[in-house]
Amino acid sequence: MSLDSMPPENFELLLSWLGPDRDKAGEKYEQIRRNLLDYFRRRDAPDPISLTDEVLLRVTRKVNTVAENFVGDPSAYFMGVARRVLAESWRQQVETELPENIPVFSNSEAGEREELMLRSLERCWARLSTSEQEILYRYCVETPPLKLADSRELLAREINLSLNALRVMAHRLKRRLRDCIDRLMGIKT
Repeated sequence: MSLDSMPPENFELLLSWLGPDRDKAGEKYEQIRRNLLDYFRRRDAPDPISLTDEVLLRVTRKVNTVAENFVGDPSAYFMGVARRVLAESWRQQVETELPENIPVFSNSEAGEREELMLRSLERCWARLSTSEQEILYRYCVETPPLKLADSRELLAREINLSLNALRVMAHRLKRRLRDCIDRLMGIKT
Protein backbone atom coordinates (compact mmCIF):
# COMPACT_ATOMS: atom_id res chain seq x y z
CA MET A 1 0.00 0.00 0.00
CA SER A 2 1.38 3.40 -0.93
CA LEU A 3 0.65 6.84 0.46
CA ASP A 4 -1.33 7.51 -2.74
CA SER A 5 -3.74 4.71 -1.91
CA MET A 6 -4.10 5.80 1.72
CA PRO A 7 -7.57 7.09 2.62
CA PRO A 8 -7.51 10.91 2.41
CA GLU A 9 -8.95 11.25 5.92
CA ASN A 10 -5.82 9.57 7.37
CA PHE A 11 -3.55 12.00 5.56
CA GLU A 12 -5.74 14.94 6.61
CA LEU A 13 -5.55 13.74 10.22
CA LEU A 14 -1.77 13.47 9.89
CA LEU A 15 -1.54 17.07 8.66
CA SER A 16 -3.78 18.32 11.46
CA TRP A 17 -1.56 16.45 13.95
CA LEU A 18 1.47 18.27 12.53
CA GLY A 19 -0.13 21.68 12.98
CA PRO A 20 -3.34 23.70 12.84
CA ASP A 21 -2.26 25.70 9.76
CA ARG A 22 -2.42 23.36 6.73
CA ASP A 23 0.42 25.13 4.87
CA LYS A 24 2.76 25.01 7.87
CA ALA A 25 1.75 21.39 8.52
CA GLY A 26 2.66 20.59 4.89
CA GLU A 27 6.05 22.26 5.35
CA LYS A 28 6.61 20.29 8.55
CA TYR A 29 5.68 17.07 6.71
CA GLU A 30 8.27 17.84 4.02
CA GLN A 31 10.89 18.66 6.68
CA ILE A 32 10.18 15.35 8.44
CA ARG A 33 10.50 13.54 5.10
CA ARG A 34 13.89 15.19 4.45
CA ASN A 35 15.04 14.35 7.98
CA LEU A 36 14.05 10.71 7.49
CA LEU A 37 15.95 10.54 4.19
CA ASP A 38 19.02 12.04 5.86
CA TYR A 39 18.67 9.61 8.77
CA PHE A 40 18.64 6.58 6.46
CA ARG A 41 21.43 7.92 4.23
CA ARG A 42 23.71 8.66 7.18
CA ARG A 43 23.28 5.08 8.33
CA ASP A 44 24.06 3.71 4.87
CA ALA A 45 20.63 2.08 4.75
CA PRO A 46 19.61 0.06 1.72
CA ASP A 47 17.25 2.20 -0.40
CA PRO A 48 16.63 5.22 1.87
CA ILE A 49 13.74 6.46 -0.27
CA SER A 50 11.73 3.25 0.14
CA LEU A 51 12.45 3.16 3.87
CA THR A 52 11.32 6.79 4.21
CA ASP A 53 8.11 6.01 2.36
CA GLU A 54 7.55 3.00 4.63
CA VAL A 55 7.88 5.19 7.75
CA LEU A 56 5.45 7.76 6.36
CA LEU A 57 3.00 5.01 5.41
CA ARG A 58 3.13 3.38 8.85
CA VAL A 59 2.65 6.65 10.69
CA THR A 60 -0.20 7.66 8.38
CA ARG A 61 -1.89 4.29 8.98
CA LYS A 62 -1.71 4.69 12.76
CA VAL A 63 -2.20 8.44 13.08
CA ASN A 64 -5.82 8.09 14.22
CA THR A 65 -4.74 6.12 17.32
CA VAL A 66 -1.42 7.86 17.97
CA ALA A 67 -2.33 11.53 17.54
CA GLU A 68 -4.87 11.74 20.35
CA ASN A 69 -2.54 10.41 23.07
CA PHE A 70 0.88 11.59 21.85
CA VAL A 71 2.52 14.39 23.80
CA GLY A 72 5.38 16.39 22.30
CA ASP A 73 6.76 16.95 18.82
CA PRO A 74 5.31 14.44 16.30
CA SER A 75 8.67 14.25 14.50
CA ALA A 76 10.00 12.28 17.49
CA TYR A 77 7.37 9.62 16.80
CA PHE A 78 8.43 9.49 13.14
CA MET A 79 12.05 8.95 14.19
CA GLY A 80 11.04 6.15 16.55
CA VAL A 81 9.26 4.41 13.68
CA ALA A 82 12.31 5.05 11.47
CA ARG A 83 14.58 3.26 13.96
CA ARG A 84 12.27 0.23 13.89
CA VAL A 85 12.05 0.24 10.09
CA LEU A 86 15.85 0.43 9.80
CA ALA A 87 16.30 -2.43 12.27
CA GLU A 88 13.80 -4.53 10.30
CA SER A 89 15.62 -3.69 7.09
CA TRP A 90 18.97 -4.84 8.51
CA ARG A 91 17.37 -8.00 9.93
CA GLN A 92 15.81 -8.78 6.57
CA GLN A 93 19.15 -8.22 4.86
CA VAL A 94 20.87 -10.63 7.26
CA GLU A 95 18.14 -13.23 6.70
CA THR A 96 18.65 -13.01 2.94
CA GLU A 97 22.45 -13.30 3.05
CA LEU A 98 23.98 -15.14 0.17
CA PRO A 99 24.29 -18.92 0.50
CA GLU A 100 27.59 -20.23 1.75
CA ASN A 101 27.63 -23.28 -0.54
CA ILE A 102 29.01 -21.41 -3.55
CA PRO A 103 31.94 -23.33 -5.00
CA VAL A 104 35.31 -21.76 -4.25
CA PHE A 105 38.38 -22.64 -6.25
CA SER A 106 41.35 -21.99 -4.02
CA ASN A 107 44.03 -23.04 -6.53
CA SER A 108 42.08 -22.59 -9.73
CA GLU A 109 43.39 -21.34 -13.00
CA ALA A 110 43.26 -17.60 -13.69
CA GLY A 111 40.34 -17.95 -16.13
CA GLU A 112 38.21 -19.89 -13.64
CA ARG A 113 39.01 -17.39 -10.92
CA GLU A 114 38.04 -14.47 -13.17
CA GLU A 115 34.77 -16.19 -14.04
CA LEU A 116 34.03 -16.76 -10.36
CA MET A 117 34.85 -13.12 -9.62
CA LEU A 118 32.52 -11.89 -12.38
CA ARG A 119 29.67 -14.13 -11.17
CA SER A 120 30.28 -12.90 -7.63
CA LEU A 121 30.25 -9.27 -8.78
CA GLU A 122 26.94 -9.82 -10.60
CA ARG A 123 25.33 -11.40 -7.54
CA CYS A 124 26.63 -8.70 -5.20
CA TRP A 125 25.62 -5.91 -7.58
CA ALA A 126 22.08 -7.33 -7.67
CA ARG A 127 21.92 -7.03 -3.87
CA LEU A 128 22.28 -3.24 -4.07
CA SER A 129 19.10 -1.21 -4.48
CA THR A 130 18.46 0.43 -7.83
CA SER A 131 19.30 3.85 -6.44
CA GLU A 132 22.56 2.56 -4.90
CA GLN A 133 23.51 0.95 -8.21
CA GLU A 134 22.85 4.20 -10.08
CA ILE A 135 24.83 6.30 -7.60
CA LEU A 136 27.81 3.94 -7.61
CA TYR A 137 27.74 3.59 -11.39
CA ARG A 138 27.60 7.33 -11.92
CA TYR A 139 30.27 7.96 -9.27
CA CYS A 140 32.75 5.35 -10.51
CA VAL A 141 32.05 4.47 -14.13
CA GLU A 142 30.00 7.05 -15.99
CA THR A 143 32.12 10.01 -14.90
CA PRO A 144 34.35 11.37 -17.68
CA PRO A 145 37.91 11.62 -16.31
CA LEU A 146 38.50 15.22 -17.35
CA LYS A 147 35.41 16.53 -15.56
CA LEU A 148 35.46 14.21 -12.57
CA ALA A 149 34.95 16.88 -9.93
CA ASP A 150 32.16 18.62 -11.88
CA SER A 151 30.15 15.47 -12.53
CA ARG A 152 30.47 14.32 -8.92
CA GLU A 153 29.33 17.72 -7.68
CA LEU A 154 26.32 17.49 -10.00
CA LEU A 155 25.51 13.99 -8.73
CA ALA A 156 25.77 15.18 -5.11
CA ARG A 157 23.36 18.04 -5.82
CA GLU A 158 20.92 15.71 -7.60
CA ILE A 159 20.66 13.40 -4.60
CA ASN A 160 20.72 16.28 -2.12
CA LEU A 161 24.03 15.42 -0.42
CA SER A 162 27.22 17.33 0.16
CA LEU A 163 30.18 16.26 -1.95
CA ASN A 164 31.87 14.79 1.11
CA ALA A 165 28.73 12.82 2.05
CA LEU A 166 28.63 11.46 -1.52
CA ARG A 167 32.27 10.36 -1.22
CA VAL A 168 31.51 8.57 2.05
CA MET A 169 28.42 6.92 0.54
CA ALA A 170 30.37 5.76 -2.53
CA HIS A 171 33.17 4.44 -0.32
CA ARG A 172 30.70 2.46 1.81
CA LEU A 173 28.94 1.06 -1.24
CA LYS A 174 32.26 -0.01 -2.78
CA ARG A 175 33.24 -1.59 0.54
CA ARG A 176 29.96 -3.53 0.67
CA LEU A 177 30.57 -4.82 -2.86
CA ARG A 178 34.17 -5.75 -2.05
CA ASP A 179 33.17 -7.57 1.16
CA CYS A 180 30.38 -9.42 -0.63
CA ILE A 181 32.68 -10.51 -3.46
CA ASP A 182 35.36 -11.57 -0.99
CA ARG A 183 32.78 -13.64 0.91
CA LEU A 184 31.60 -15.36 -2.26
CA MET A 185 35.12 -16.09 -3.40
CA GLY A 186 36.11 -17.44 0.00
CA ILE A 187 38.65 -14.71 0.67
CA LYS A 188 39.08 -13.99 4.36
CA THR A 189 39.22 -10.29 5.23
